[in-house]
Amino acid sequence: MEINQETFGALGAKLGSAPVQPPSRAFDPDALTRALRIAGAALVVASASTFMLQHWQGGNDLIRYAMLVGQSLLLGAAAYFVGLSLREGRSARTFLALVLATMPVGFAVLGGLVYSQFHLETLAPLPSYATWVAPSRVAAVAALLATLAVYVPLAVIAFVALARKEAKLLTLAFFVANLMLVVPVRQPLTVVILAGITLLGLLRLELTHFVAQAQLDTLEGKLARVMPFAAPVIMLGRVFHLYEVRGAFVGGVLLIAASALWLLLSRTATAWKRDFGAWAAAGTSVLGWGLCWSELAGSVHSNATVVLLWGLPSALLFALASKRAALTRDSLLGIATAGALGTTLLACGLDLCGISAVGCIVVGVAVAVWGASVRALLRTVSGSLVALFGLVVQVWLATHEGSVLRWASLSVVGVLLIVGSAYVERNRGRIARFWEDAARRRLDQEGPVT
Repeated sequence: MEINQETFGALGAKLGSAPVQPPSRAFDPDALTRALRIAGAALVVASASTFMLQHWQGGNDLIRYAMLVGQSLLLGAAAYFVGLSLREGRSARTFLALVLATMPVGFAVLGGLVYSQFHLETLAPLPSYATWVAPSRVAAVAALLATLAVYVPLAVIAFVALARKEAKLLTLAFFVANLMLVVPVRQPLTVVILAGITLLGLLRLELTHFVAQAQLDTLEGKLARVMPFAAPVIMLGRVFHLYEVRGAFVGGVLLIAASALWLLLSRTATAWKRDFGAWAAAGTSVLGWGLCWSELAGSVHSNATVVLLWGLPSALLFALASKRAALTRDSLLGIATAGALGTTLLACGLDLCGISAVGCIVVGVAVAVWGASVRALLRTVSGSLVALFGLVVQVWLATHEGSVLRWASLSVVGVLLIVGSAYVERNRGRIARFWEDAARRRLDQEGPVT
């Protein structure tokens, strides 16, 4: 018996419910075109990505690289064809987004060609599939210039199509990030510093400028905003995959992650999320610095210096994390203050020398002055006591050792404090206004905390 829609409706009425609709099998052209675009984009990106791990024959490395650049030209031509001939804007924008997505791969390969001729350190052994060699220095420079001649106009066109009003700034950020891939260094610590500066600079630009632009909230705008981040991610992934990774590199990556979280917390309004994020940023950054410090400590021969290198940066990281906290800000500041003062005292206990004494004086005076400026009695007293202890140690050392540095260090610190006092006194109103404006701007950026 044939069951039609009226039968379903009658059955639903008898059951006292809404009419039951039969499953629809109608053709959906939008779903088909969307699926085709996604599948095609995935294949194109996969095709371009294999160039970074090439293991096929077809001429020298320069010719193979030219084929990769040619792929970007082909995608640009395809965008022109479907946009003007077929009058289909979505597919055209998909092709232009793929042009941008393949460019970081091209710059990564170009970086290998440039590195083969202009490397700033000893060449590390690499697997054959990851080795790119330019025939000469002239060829490497020519490849760089030819790449820019092709990629710059293509990128400008793509960013204009995806985010017209911000195309200039997006293009500049995109090429600054991608040119980091061409810098001829592979030493992990140098790479993590370059990648970290690039990532955090892009994130700062995203949070302070792009996130407020309504035009960039579209799918095309979000694609345009995320494109510059591909290059520093490739830089870090390249080190993980091809080079020896030690604790300092992992520590650098953790410091980057903590810094990114610290920046993102400026957009968070919920109190518990801000506190959780602040503590997570503090813990991650201190762990990252600990991994860096463990490698650095082996080259330092002074116990006091080793302790100061560990404790003072860690205290500073807790202090910076407190700026993002809401309810637990004082707790983080307390840990930072106690950590800084305790570090200097521990350094003196392990090695009674000029460095540890000056550390006590400088940190103690800084904490005491800060406490006095905000009328915090505990910070003022504790900082003063540590500074007084350091002063006593320095004077005692001066009476037992004939080093002019004892006198000079005390004199320099004293002069700087008096000059600082004079500057504050002369610009008291300006400093107060600056302090109030900074606090107001921070509250405006963070929004209401709930």
